[in-house]
Amino acid sequence: MEFRLDYLDPEHLRASNVAKWVELAQGPVVLTLRRRANGGEFDGSEADQVRILESLSGAFVDLEIETIEGSLGGRISSLKPAPFAWIASYHNFQETPPDLPAIYCRLRNCGADVVKIATQARNFADNFRLFEQAEAARRDGIPIIIAAMGELGTFSRLTATGSGSLWTYASLERGLESAPGQFTASALKNLYAVDEIDESTQVYGVIGWPVGHSLSPHIHNPALRQLGLNARYLPFPIKDLKDFGPHLRRFAGFSVTIPHKVQILDFVDVVDETVKQTGAANTLVHREGKLFAYNTDVYGTQQALKEAFEDGAHTATLLGTGGAARAAALVLKKMNCKVTVLARDVQKAHRFAGEFGFASDALSNAGNYKGDLLINATSVGMSPGIDQSPLPAEVLDYRCVFDMVYNPLETRLLREARRRSQVIGGVEMFVSQAARQFELWTGHKAPAKLMHEIVLRQLAG
Repeated sequence: MEFRLDYLDPEHLRASNVAKWVELAQGPVVLTLRRRANGGEFDGSEADQVRILESLSGAFVDLEIETIEGSLGGRISSLKPAPFAWIASYHNFQETPPDLPAIYCRLRNCGADVVKIATQARNFADNFRLFEQAEAARRDGIPIIIAAMGELGTFSRLTATGSGSLWTYASLERGLESAPGQFTASALKNLYAVDEIDESTQVYGVIGWPVGHSLSPHIHNPALRQLGLNARYLPFPIKDLKDFGPHLRRFAGFSVTIPHKVQILDFVDVVDETVKQTGAANTLVHREGKLFAYNTDVYGTQQALKEAFEDGAHTATLLGTGGAARAAALVLKKMNCKVTVLARDVQKAHRFAGEFGFASDALSNAGNYKGDLLINATSVGMSPGIDQSPLPAEVLDYRCVFDMVYNPLETRLLREARRRSQVIGGVEMFVSQAARQFELWTGHKAPAKLMHEIVLRQLAG
């Protein structure tokens, strides 16, 4: 646990109080009294800071390099012998500066028991620059803590301990983060098992912006664990693919989500037929130095509609013209269905339908259509807009209604269609496409039942 003493009123900073808290923690404790000039809340002088910290005992004590160089002549050894371990720390909340090796040398030379470098990641390469300092510390036999702050530092927060960092930082719960980009302690321990990551751990992940809502880490990590694979599936919140593209081959494989499913093709070597047909990829596999691109949404759609086709569905109405609609269109064409594409933008619907030999019309004319199958391939009804539906209840005249939205479990469209139609939720497609991804990455059959149970539990919770 880290106690941020700089957030306390000065009258509470008595050594006896702190000693009591350290004892109550019943575990390793870090004591921090960071000055406001260095990103903290303590308004006292460097001399006041040193005086208070010297009076403490029984824990790690974090002291920033600015105070060490400003008041202690650059050497912690000038302080009286302490019954705890000193951490010499450097924080930069604006960037990861170009002179990291020089900063590490300053920290190393001050004689602390542990050194710490925490910087704001401005590009994805900053994670690896911090790992390089962790490797330098390993060679020097000096314990080090590294942390890349911000969304682009997510990767280092999850893998720091497997790359030589003494520990990584977490919050007790969501909303109590002490720095940007922190995960909860529960997520680090239970979802990502960061204490078991090592240099041989294979890393998969989901690339998108944003990805904080993604269920993929919740299903792939337990699946990897069930098969006993030394691998992790991590979130990669990436806004700029040009920044991240050069690092793709450092990893074993990816899920790709909005908004990168098309642009990701600029960085791959081989495209599967599903990608050629859809013009988009949602899966990357790094194999023998090359990046292979797939679209498992097509497989997921096939699996979700399997029973509908077995029951003889051959006429369909397709809502939408985006990537999900394209995957559905491929499946419908393969099954020789008679299809009408509906969209708000009539011209876009006409162009999209023309690619597949389908008919098209305006969404406002939905009442003119009925048939065996209705597919919603738009995001209407997705959380948080759960009260929305792409069509009014009175025009839902279909034997089967398939909503590709999986959150919430039952959309308004499905709830209203259930009165007279067989309904298929988006979970079936989501789990099927994820299972296919898992098999492409690992070569192992995916534990689909486990994945399905987890998705239902996550969405119900």
